Amino acid sequence: MRIFYICQRVPYPPDRGDKITTFNEIRHLSKKHEVHVFCLADGKQDLANMAKLQDYAKSVTAVPVTAFGSKLRALLAIFLGGPLSVAAFNKKKLHDAIKRRFAETKPDAMIVYSCNVAQYAAHFADVPRIMQFADLDSLKWGQYAERSGVILRTIYRLEQRRLLAYERNIAHTFAHSLVCTEVEELDFKRLIPGSPVTLIANGVDLEYFHPLGTAKRPASMVFTGVMDYLPNVDAVEWFCREIFPLVQRDIPDASFVICGSRPSPAVMRLAQIPGVTVTGRVPDTRPYMDSAQVFVAPLRMARGIQNKVLEALAMGLPCVATTAAWRGTVIPLGEGIVATDGPQAFARKVIELLCDHSHREQMASKARHSAEKYYTWDAQMQRLDQVFEAVTKPCGKLPNGQPPVST
Repeated sequence: MRIFYICQRVPYPPDRGDKITTFNEIRHLSKKHEVHVFCLADGKQDLANMAKLQDYAKSVTAVPVTAFGSKLRALLAIFLGGPLSVAAFNKKKLHDAIKRRFAETKPDAMIVYSCNVAQYAAHFADVPRIMQFADLDSLKWGQYAERSGVILRTIYRLEQRRLLAYERNIAHTFAHSLVCTEVEELDFKRLIPGSPVTLIANGVDLEYFHPLGTAKRPASMVFTGVMDYLPNVDAVEWFCREIFPLVQRDIPDASFVICGSRPSPAVMRLAQIPGVTVTGRVPDTRPYMDSAQVFVAPLRMARGIQNKVLEALAMGLPCVATTAAWRGTVIPLGEGIVATDGPQAFARKVIELLCDHSHREQMASKARHSAEKYYTWDAQMQRLDQVFEAVTKPCGKLPNGQPPVST
């Protein structure tokens, strides 16, 4: 089968949420199919990462975008209409490249990761198209609005309404939709009733992420992520300002490492707090996780699966998460992860793990077991294969055993 795979970033290196998923899907699909990748690149320097995909994709086409250009297109969309995030990812060169390749080698199917780039498959209604929402971005913008000032709140609410209308249109015109958690599936069925959808969760590379045997630093916590991403920035600011002081009150030597690329000025300022370290980009996050005693996921704005949580669990690292971050998993509470909300309750759970060696060791063992039990890539990719089979063949069946719903 010839597949056109469209995504919003060059899917290498697999070091952030969307790139982890897209890389693993491309790698899997290429084992049996001819895959052509089309994507945007984070500036010209990102184009160098295309070479790493040549072992998997038949071809890779990437068009660079700049932060300034994306913001300008989004700003214009406020007045011209349409979702701002869709406008931000709109590049004529990529539209033209896909149209040319389509004319040369018509695909048997197309899959799009993120509704921001669904526009690039919108003109090809005669080919089965799969929309991988992962999560409904319109709901994310609603979360942003709740934690923003008046001006941004107005813009984010506008984007929420426009993007939901766009998501509904895409879901009803594409052959099938994918989401990555049970929560997202329920939200999808509530907001876009009657449109076929399948849940395909993420996985974690269990051979790469595993305990390394590094000596643990006493009373140490860690958080990983891209550190100019608003939910991550909000999470570490909230933790450092409201939760970490409560932990240090009981454990004066407690330390917290914020490990991730592109730390914003607000994140960099957190390094001024005694006990807090901001690493910036590192070549490998595993040593930072392996030397910590507890992983914290204090995310107040969270949609979909938090890959950082899956990676921490695979490293055998007990996790204290907000309810919003935990709900993206299927892992029972107590099986390597605990969830709570509010500074006092969150700090109490962290202190319990830091102070109780036996409890912490038990949770560490359960964490690794949960990753192995619930989040292997092979199991999720089998479901993806079934969706492709269902939308491209008359007798195909979805993972739930049902035939695809006509749209």
